[in-house]
Amino acid sequence: MSSYYARYMSGEHEAVWNDLRALGDIPEDLVDDAAAVADETMIRVAQHVARIAAALPEFGWVSSDRLVPAHQPPTEDDDDLVDTLIDKIGGLPLALEACLRRVGEVWFAGDCQVLELTYHQQPAPRGTPPGPEYPDPLCLGNAYSLSYELQRCDDPAALVFAIAPDESTKANVAGAAHGIELPALTADAVLHGVAGRPGITLVDYLRESVAWGGFPGFSFTPELAPAALITLRTKPDF
Repeated sequence: MSSYYARYMSGEHEAVWNDLRALGDIPEDLVDDAAAVADETMIRVAQHVARIAAALPEFGWVSSDRLVPAHQPPTEDDDDLVDTLIDKIGGLPLALEACLRRVGEVWFAGDCQVLELTYHQQPAPRGTPPGPEYPDPLCLGNAYSLSYELQRCDDPAALVFAIAPDESTKANVAGAAHGIELPALTADAVLHGVAGRPGITLVDYLRESVAWGGFPGFSFTPELAPAALITLRTKPDF
């Protein structure tokens, strides 16, 4: 029987992730194989994130926080911190662990007229997400974000990691967060609080984000997506 990693490398990206999710907690004898899939997945995600982040300034994109760049790749210190966090929390979903190690911090929230992205600029959104007024720019916290939330948590056995603001908060409207329940020993993790996508997992959310050039909120009304987005969109290879 072919390994999950071998199947993944042969192109069975979605099928392999579906099979890994169906396992629930990953059996010990399959951890290395599943972790290899997660690692390769997030290597590819990181490449797409870096590509989009490099292109955003060409569209006149300005971060909603001048101190936060579009992408901050992880360092060796991040990697060491992830090891510590796994011990303290009691286990991370393999997809989240690989994301922290390979992707790092992502922050596409900001202002960009060409991409119809608003934060400080007007007009402010009037409706509620999902919809074209809420492009849902991709944002991901890094290992230090998780460490900070762990320090604030009274019970590490019931931690919900706010890996990103939700669609409203990204548009400078009062909202909440996209969260992952921890600890967990699964391959993937449900990303709670994503408007219009109940039960979506981290990997599937990242797949949708890359497919829409880092702004998956436009998928709900593709006919209203800005024309410039086509240059950032691509078919996910993970």
